[in-house]
Amino acid sequence: MTDAIRIKEARRKLLTNLNILYPSPMQIRSLYRTVCHLDPTYDTSLFAKDIMYFSDKGWIEFVDNKIGGVSKFEDKVIKLTALGKEIAEGTDTDKA
Repeated sequence: MTDAIRIKEARRKLLTNLNILYPSPMQIRSLYRTVCHLDPTYDTSLFAKDIMYFSDKGWIEFVDNKIGGVSKFEDKVIKLTALGKEIAEGTDTDKA
């Protein structure tokens, strides 16, 4: 499996899990554990890159930042935005 396919697959799993909980937020640590259960080879550095990619695209928001934030990345709380939900459900597509 190529790296690009693995990245897309991992991102799809992340979005799917966030979409299941929409509009509720989820702690990053819990999301990582959920995806690792599905793919034990998923690395924390790739996970962090994927989360930041979603944030840069506007697909997720860091809920904890609205109330002062937390210092540790794994303790942050995120949720899908409306655009992220559209991407997760396939009603909109990413141009990249």
